Amino acid sequence: MHTVKLIHENWAYVVIASNLVVGGIGAYLWRKDRIAPRNWWIALGAAWATIYVQGLLGLILYSKETSKPSLKHTFYGFLFVVITIAIYPLRSEEKQRSRLAAFAFATLFIGIVAIRARFAPVH
Repeated sequence: MHTVKLIHENWAYVVIASNLVVGGIGAYLWRKDRIAPRNWWIALGAAWATIYVQGLLGLILYSKETSKPSLKHTFYGFLFVVITIAIYPLRSEEKQRSRLAAFAFATLFIGIVAIRARFAPVH
């Protein structure tokens, strides 16, 4: 179980970096009134996938560990999933600028809060 815990701890940096970079680029594109290229949307999917990998690792740890994580730590993981599920229906939004803003700022928010989640006391 030590290996899963180590992967979970280190994978947090992948979640943070990918969501900050993709969210930041999206915010930049939105600010410059540009249309997000297809590659950005693919990167967004990859960044969001890191969240679900992290959540799966967290669930594995939760089911195996005798000491459970703090409620705050668990809340952050749950929050990220809720955000992605809540924003996803906007993918069909006709106004590209509005769609880009929603996805970019939600992703940037996830990256910022993931920093807090990584350094919050787990127990």
